[in-house]
Amino acid sequence: MSVLYIAAAILLYQFYRLIRRSAQRPPGPKPWPIIGNLLQMPKSHEWLTFAACGIEYGHCVYLTILGQPILVLSSLQAANELLEQRSAIYSSRPRLVMAGDLTGFDQSIALMPYTDRFREMRQLLKKELSDSSLKIYWPLHEEESRILVKNLLAEPAQLADWVRYYAGSIILKVTYVMAAFSEASQPGNWLVDLIPWLRHVPDWMPGAEFKRKATQWSKLHMEVIEEPYIWAKAYQDSMALITPHFTTTVLSTESNEALTEEQDNLLLWASASLFGGGADTTVAAISSFFLAMALHPEIQRQGQKEIDDVLHGKRLPKVEDMPSLPFVRNIMREVLRWNPVAPLGVPHLLTQDEMYRNYKTPKGTIVMPNIWLILHDPEVFPEPNNFNPIRFFKSERAVKTLGVAFGFGRRPYPGVSFAESSMFIAIATALAVCDISTAVDNERGSSISANVLYKTGTISHPPAFTCSIKSRSESAMKLLQRTLEEEKVS
Repeated sequence: MSVLYIAAAILLYQFYRLIRRSAQRPPGPKPWPIIGNLLQMPKSHEWLTFAACGIEYGHCVYLTILGQPILVLSSLQAANELLEQRSAIYSSRPRLVMAGDLTGFDQSIALMPYTDRFREMRQLLKKELSDSSLKIYWPLHEEESRILVKNLLAEPAQLADWVRYYAGSIILKVTYVMAAFSEASQPGNWLVDLIPWLRHVPDWMPGAEFKRKATQWSKLHMEVIEEPYIWAKAYQDSMALITPHFTTTVLSTESNEALTEEQDNLLLWASASLFGGGADTTVAAISSFFLAMALHPEIQRQGQKEIDDVLHGKRLPKVEDMPSLPFVRNIMREVLRWNPVAPLGVPHLLTQDEMYRNYKTPKGTIVMPNIWLILHDPEVFPEPNNFNPIRFFKSERAVKTLGVAFGFGRRPYPGVSFAESSMFIAIATALAVCDISTAVDNERGSSISANVLYKTGTISHPPAFTCSIKSRSESAMKLLQRTLEEEKVS
């Protein structure tokens, strides 16, 4: 009998080994030896190429580049099952040498590994940006939205500059160069991310342009982060400092004792994370709104009518009006869905070997959810390429799915409600006062069509454009002027 037991054990062990060997990598394009899928990687608009791969290969698309495994998630189901339900092993960030080691963005919450420091920083931001704490910032959002519209009516050709000023003025006043972040953090954009020892190459060597860029971006990055923070701390009791203010609000809740060096550094980078997480994404989203309104005047008129019916021209919208202006809110939602500001999100990192759907994914795999594809799923968003805010009235599933625009699992953007307040009031104020039309591509000098192709980057912007922005009426202009005067007095 003992011989039978031994034979059975051997057979079971061999069967187990066979099962282990049969575990395959997830499907994807066939790699070349050594270089993997390097030659197949798109150089621009990766989300569109990966969307086509998703249609061909399914929920997960597996690639390798010079030995670095990459998993692109093509469906909400796969993203939820991995990034949400198994978030304990999918919540870290890959080491991006260009954006991290060389430029310094890995100290902010977006690229920070999932560590105790990350959790402390996230808790600090979450506490200050919770729904119950946000109302103190509403007047700031409202005032800045009026200034934005006033500036756009005066200089509509400077749309990009004024939108960037709006986003930066709000974020800087609350906390205290994000184009560099978008380019530096784009996976596969830099050879040094795949071959880390290249960071030791001297700046002067031919081909070391990435080092020179990194030096320039790092210097600018630290100037943007440190100078406002130091100034805010020095003048936290001064009338010169805009209040409420993230840095001073946090400081006022701490004990009277001086911050330790570690606490001070944490607050510095928490403030930087708030600026970095909000500034460029807000610019991209509000720019998309103006483009969408120029392309879809019938939707613009519906939003204007709702505002007129609710407010009767007696005052401009406020953040608190959001529940009373559901169509305007759904315009905001559709802006975020139509061309999501982060079409592939910020990459996650798998921290241990994983089995999923009988496929084996190795530790160290970079995981990217194709947010663009998820938000263009025709089962959830019929005719997904059309700009149609009405879809959110008809489908609670659509509203829920839109949440992927802000991230997954333990890595969502902590300032979602803050960002929505900023977006909503800018959109509502513009609709209340302005008529928007005739979008023109700045480079080509031709009209932009509804099938516009957005720019490549971690943060994706519409192509540079201008549009006609005029006051809806003399009464709308007077209402704007009166509101600005009243808010200035108050």
